[in-house]
Amino acid sequence: MAKGFGYRKLLVLLSTLLLLLSSVVALSDVLTQYKGGWADKVLYMIMIDRFNDGDPSNNNQANVEYDPRDGAKYSGGDLKGITDKITYIRGMGIDGIWITPPVANQWWDPWVNYGGYHGYWARDFKKVDEHFGTLADYKALADALHNNGMKLIQDIVVNHVGNYFRFRNGKFELNTGSIPTSAPTQYPFNLNNYNDPAQKEKAIYHWTPDITNYSDPNQKLNYQMSGLDDLNTENPEVVEALIDAYSYWIKEVGVDGFRVDTAMYVPKEFFDKFFKGEKGIFSLRKDFIAFGETWLSGKPLEYTSDMEIASYFDHGFNSMLDFTLMEEIRRVIKGGQPTEFLAYRMKVRNEILKKGLLVTFIDNHDMERFGKGVTPNITMQALGFLLTLPGMPVIYYGTEQYFEETRASMFKGGWGSFGEDHFNTNSDMYRFIREAIEFRKAHPATRYGEVNILLSEVRGAGLLVYTLKSSEEELFIIMNTANDARISNFKTSYEPGTTLEPIYNATGGISSPIVVKENGYITVRIPARTFTVFAISKDKSEVYKPTTKVSVSIKPNEKVTALKEILGETDARTVYVYFDRKAESEQKIEPKNGKFSFVIDPFKLDPGEHVLLVRAVGKNVRDTVYTEEIKFIVELEKKLLAEAKDPADDDIGPSGTYIYPTDATFKRQMDILEAKVESIGSTLVISVKPRDLTKSWGPPNGFDHVTYQIFIDDPSRKGTGVLPLQNYAFDNWDWDWEVFATGWSSAIYTAQGSTKDKFGTQLGSPEVFVEDGWVKIIVKGDWVGNPSSFSGWTVYVTSWDYDGIESKFRPLQQEPKAYIMGGGNPTDPLIMDDVWLELE
Repeated sequence: MAKGFGYRKLLVLLSTLLLLLSSVVALSDVLTQYKGGWADKVLYMIMIDRFNDGDPSNNNQANVEYDPRDGAKYSGGDLKGITDKITYIRGMGIDGIWITPPVANQWWDPWVNYGGYHGYWARDFKKVDEHFGTLADYKALADALHNNGMKLIQDIVVNHVGNYFRFRNGKFELNTGSIPTSAPTQYPFNLNNYNDPAQKEKAIYHWTPDITNYSDPNQKLNYQMSGLDDLNTENPEVVEALIDAYSYWIKEVGVDGFRVDTAMYVPKEFFDKFFKGEKGIFSLRKDFIAFGETWLSGKPLEYTSDMEIASYFDHGFNSMLDFTLMEEIRRVIKGGQPTEFLAYRMKVRNEILKKGLLVTFIDNHDMERFGKGVTPNITMQALGFLLTLPGMPVIYYGTEQYFEETRASMFKGGWGSFGEDHFNTNSDMYRFIREAIEFRKAHPATRYGEVNILLSEVRGAGLLVYTLKSSEEELFIIMNTANDARISNFKTSYEPGTTLEPIYNATGGISSPIVVKENGYITVRIPARTFTVFAISKDKSEVYKPTTKVSVSIKPNEKVTALKEILGETDARTVYVYFDRKAESEQKIEPKNGKFSFVIDPFKLDPGEHVLLVRAVGKNVRDTVYTEEIKFIVELEKKLLAEAKDPADDDIGPSGTYIYPTDATFKRQMDILEAKVESIGSTLVISVKPRDLTKSWGPPNGFDHVTYQIFIDDPSRKGTGVLPLQNYAFDNWDWDWEVFATGWSSAIYTAQGSTKDKFGTQLGSPEVFVEDGWVKIIVKGDWVGNPSSFSGWTVYVTSWDYDGIESKFRPLQQEPKAYIMGGGNPTDPLIMDDVWLELE
């Protein structure tokens, strides 16, 4: 473990050095150019169909594509509905809206049994979809926004149209059952018949099959993404047509910016022409904003994806969606992983922001909502962090109403609304967002400040301390991502007596000033799940110098491999010992004749770096001193607790009849061949070997088309036998923790609060990765009570698949479809394969 830890730290240092060498320009000087512009804005993202129905007469166009009871079909939201709710939106302090594409779409695709309610399956790029209203309705929305001092961002697609043709087994097929048309209606995109030599020669499309390997650059740029007909953006006629189509909305409606969908699937050279060509988009308006979607996953302590996202600033874009920050926020604030990960990402952003503006967010229409499975204060902490950080924040609609369903409707007639309107301006989250935006607008450092990290955690949830400094002000921020209080004593560059005044508490926190002690040290005790912003007071406070002395025998970075007694000397009357800044770890010790001792038990700790802090209290509380934080390294051998082989070809469900979806990217990924459980101290390493390990969609964790639902039972605890969302329950066995692991995300939940329809309380996000054909999942000892032994425990591993866009397990029905499991009924157990392990 020491070798891996040292390599990781070296990587961080080298990466940081490279960043520092990249520019000597101060970020605050660069961000000054944004003052009064887009960096001052906060946007609100809206799915038109799911927001508000202002004109019910346009809902049902073809008697097949509209059904508010079905999440795959239109629900009735429209442009007039948004116009009717501008006061509601503006009430949060929002400066503009980003809407999903309002253009005419393919309404229903029988090949995948799904509709284009979302707007991304274009039929005509220059026409408003009939479900959303008319051009007059769109102009009315733009006018209403502009009259309220707000901006309008239109989502655009240049990579593809709808799913009108496909190549199946090498044969070209037209989607003749498509509704309302079997081809786009706009020239030249209507030239989509490969069997017509003239249309084939025109090469408006790439005439390619679906992408099966998203890591292949050729497939990524030229093949069809999920069946959507890929436009030949190297063709000058296509480039001209797209520029003409999207210039139309600027000229006719007055849109203020574009969000470019699937930008990473289009050659970068296209955007040079699209944005900055002689007739390009920026020739129409100089204050126009364009931000692209490049959904690249950034691994912790690595910035390759950040650099790739930033490269689009060299190809026409003046802003980009900050996907790596989004993932880090979810990984750290929601998932409980080391705050060092987020600290690193913030330092990288200091450099990226010098090239262009970053659009920040915690979730959107293509992923599980941040608030799903967590308590509201965790969402508030994430939003408090987001809204006090440079960039242009975006709030996804429904966040202010505690939505957990990704694409649920705000209006009572729409899908997922439960028959209620959700425009409550008295919602706690609505008011919280309004207050956070007010604070952002009152403090320039939240918009133009440069980040300086003072403290972060390398082993898990806990403290992140940093400053934001602009030419106008300096702010000091303390966040605790842990579910328990933290205590720390750390050194800063502030002069003794400097006073930090709390001016904003996102989720509670410190309400009293902090005074910097001798040598620049700050001592804090931070409540759980809090986010506090401090201003630097102009007044200095008197600093009391205690005379108490304390010392301990452990050396910095000392390795601990077995029980280790630590000796100490002090003239204090009481000593308190803390591990890993946890206030609840406090050990109270009464010294005898100026000496004391305590023991470090590595078997109750996770492997890696840990922190020791000692507090010594003299004759009175004022005579309290702290040691510096002392780092030590836990190194333990890995121990095999259980292993099991599972037969091949038994990935057919409990009834033996289940069938995989028909899409070509499904292999036999859900067939479990082996599983094992190992321990390193109190940490569990759960490994699963699948029959087929694929990564067609480029998942950051190294595998796709399978999820593992892993249930852990400590026999000394009382849990539940119900498997959440899997249509199954045990009568004679119960579990205490559930691990949910996919190629994109992970979570560990407690049994408490779980039901057949929902997960329990989330504790964090386990690290998940692929190694030598095994999917490995790291379960930290903190999450399972730091046991000294796992003897008698049981681990039950199940496999299925998960739809990341809908944030649901793949449905099961009798006949399989492209992304639907077959051979069963919707109420049958969602378990493709399983394996049991009894731990020793």
